[in-house]
Amino acid sequence: MQKQAKYIFLITFLIAGLVSQAQVKQDTLKREVEVTKAYTPTISDANKLNSMPEIDEEEADKPTFNYNIKSQPVFSTFSVTPLKAATIETTPPIQKGYGLVRAGLGTYYKPYGEIFFNNLNSKNTVFGIHAMHLSSFGDVKLKGGDKVDAPFMNNEVELFLKHTIQQSILSVDLTLNHDAFNYYGYPEDPVPAPLLEDEQSINYFGTKQAFTKGGVHIDLDDPGAEMDEEEFGFQLDYYYFGTKTEQRENFANLTFNMRRPLTSGVGLLDAGVEFAQVSNITLPADTAIGKTSSTILFAKPAWYIGDEKANVTLGLNAWFILQTDEETQAKLAPRINANWAPVEEILKIYAGIDGAFQHNHYSKIAYENPFVKPDHHLKNSMQQFRLYGGFDGKMSKRTTYKISGEYAINTDKPLYFMNENYYFDAAYNPAPLIVDNTFDVMYDDMNRLKLNAEILYASSKKMDLSLSVNYYSYKMDKQEEAWNLPTWDATLALGYKVTEQLSVSADIYLIGDRKALIIEESGSLIPEDLPIRKSFTLDPAFDLNLKGNYQLTNKFSVFAQLNNFGFQQYERWFGYPVQSFNALAGISYAF
Repeated sequence: MQKQAKYIFLITFLIAGLVSQAQVKQDTLKREVEVTKAYTPTISDANKLNSMPEIDEEEADKPTFNYNIKSQPVFSTFSVTPLKAATIETTPPIQKGYGLVRAGLGTYYKPYGEIFFNNLNSKNTVFGIHAMHLSSFGDVKLKGGDKVDAPFMNNEVELFLKHTIQQSILSVDLTLNHDAFNYYGYPEDPVPAPLLEDEQSINYFGTKQAFTKGGVHIDLDDPGAEMDEEEFGFQLDYYYFGTKTEQRENFANLTFNMRRPLTSGVGLLDAGVEFAQVSNITLPADTAIGKTSSTILFAKPAWYIGDEKANVTLGLNAWFILQTDEETQAKLAPRINANWAPVEEILKIYAGIDGAFQHNHYSKIAYENPFVKPDHHLKNSMQQFRLYGGFDGKMSKRTTYKISGEYAINTDKPLYFMNENYYFDAAYNPAPLIVDNTFDVMYDDMNRLKLNAEILYASSKKMDLSLSVNYYSYKMDKQEEAWNLPTWDATLALGYKVTEQLSVSADIYLIGDRKALIIEESGSLIPEDLPIRKSFTLDPAFDLNLKGNYQLTNKFSVFAQLNNFGFQQYERWFGYPVQSFNALAGISYAF
């Protein structure tokens, strides 16, 4: 308790010192490039809306596509570098409009609809609505030969407001998401007969699940402020998350961002609080079903010195974790970063050391692996140490590159596995072994090496190309493998403007081998007999998606999309294959 008191006193002192010098200057929005510009609808391919700025002929920036339509892409526990690609204008400049409507229909009984609308009546305020629906009612073939229903439904509604206040931007977003699906998977073998019976209650096979998440995000920032300018901003997030299986979560995060020039260098501070409460989950202490909550106080003070060509940041990250039925914990990690650009805009070299506390709250795990057991227990992770470095720059005025590497030491990393047990019933003799087709969670310490290479070619006239490749190496403390984590992955995006009216693009996703685990209870009456561990190898995943868009008029266009064109029914999770080749086509209207 004395050590914790010292930590609390130190952080409180640092916060008070910087806050007392910081004038309140509205802040926080580094995601939006331009908020006073009216919405200009441009019709693109079927699965994304390009709302990024036009590419300057002299620069090769890295705008990011926001993908809405997905052909059941790889869903994994590792973080894939977001796909970078450049936008392609498919038509000459057109009159500014209010929005865009899309509608389509595809194989696997797949309807799709999406609408974007902006209110442009105010010079300093933009109000908009975005809504999307995508569903499928088809079936898939499991590895054991069974054809099973694998429906899914994705619904999204977003209301957003952007308002300029002098040089700052206030952003308010209200979102509601509803995702529904089935626990349709079963690994390796044919589905056992007991699971095919109506209303079976052995496990979740064939059971419907739904995630509903509604929340608000408030953000204040001055995106044009320079590093040597005083600044104050904040972000507030709150959402409510619920499942069909009756788990409920309330989550909130409040973060303040402060920056103040000092006699030498600049003082930086990010500080705030995060809270999560979840009910109807397994409590690790007594394995009972109940409610738990956690509160995390954090402060990240730092000192920045230098300029755009060469700079160093020195700081400390601190967290205080208060959790139900557990002792208060204090976590510390260094924050050191150095940047040097020996050749301006051509080469930048960077390196650093840091760490991060990872709050494994309920919805984070649920979205990471939707087929996890609904009442799974929770445990937070800590990246105690991360050493990273690399360089990036330009090979030409239209080609940029990045090469980087990092080595991280993590504690309590969540890994997923399945259980297998004998089912004893008088109707079945001998008793069959049945796999629980939802994943359980185990936690283990892990050291991970990651190497990354990226290249982007951005041409404003004809072709855009981006490639990202990652290599991973893992060292586990207790487990023999990093279950469900790949040794490599890659993404390739290519866009080509055939004519003024026709544009085509392709996205390729590659995932390396992954190891999966089933733990079988021995069924022996001898207590010393250990469970039997069965390891399986998931084949590499290859997913090719082709898209085309043809502009009929300034307002109308048609699109087509071929998903999983490699005809590989790979498993996004062990026992859960994706839909094979499928197509989607439709029409878009700009107004």
